[in-house]
Amino acid sequence: MLERSERLLPCRPSPQNHAGRYVRIRLEDASSISTNRIFELILAVAAAVWLISILNDSLRGWLGWLGPAIVLTAPVGLVTLIQGGKISRLGLNLDRPGYCLGLLAVTCLAAFPATLAGLWLLSRIGVAPPLAPAIEKGAWPNWILYQFMYIAVAEEIFFRGYVQSSLLQMKPPLAVRYPRIWQGMTIVISAGVFALAHTIILGDILSVLTFFPGLILGWLFVRTRSLLAPILFHGLANVCYAIMAVILS
Repeated sequence: MLERSERLLPCRPSPQNHAGRYVRIRLEDASSISTNRIFELILAVAAAVWLISILNDSLRGWLGWLGPAIVLTAPVGLVTLIQGGKISRLGLNLDRPGYCLGLLAVTCLAAFPATLAGLWLLSRIGVAPPLAPAIEKGAWPNWILYQFMYIAVAEEIFFRGYVQSSLLQMKPPLAVRYPRIWQGMTIVISAGVFALAHTIILGDILSVLTFFPGLILGWLFVRTRSLLAPILFHGLANVCYAIMAVILS
């Protein structure tokens, strides 16, 4: 009975039943764990952003590709092993692949035409597509491979598999009382961290616009609890946006 009561809200203990006191103690423990985890997340994000900023300025070629990916994925796997968690906790699984791919298809059909329409409207008033990548002629195959194999995989493992997954596993009072609201908050928080990291690393204030695809990526992760759909959407979104920008510029 006490295990079930851990998920309940604080209540007044009676002389005959001290479950209320027990619940308050458990919630205090959960709050302490959440605080420690938040501190860990802040340190991890700050360290990753700092190291990637250094690597972007110092590494070139394949090292420039692999460096940020290693920085994002290696600490995540290390922390997971130290904490005794399973790698599947990060969303690295293939559960319900049909559902994941179906949801991905519906999301792409809704998001990409809307993005194209927005870029077209901007072009009509003489505004260039924001954050359009500069890709040299003949470099498209390598660039597309880079987007899927390094950018999408590494960033989703870090921002959704590590940051958002850690938030989802926390049990603050809000998560106990309103789990759906807490899930929504993890989507917003992970998207905010995603956008802030891009803004700092790229040094472009327009990078805050990555907050909006970050919301979609976080929603896909909550719906599927797998990184399959977020990784594929991330790669497809980057590639499709680049194509749209080239066509409309």
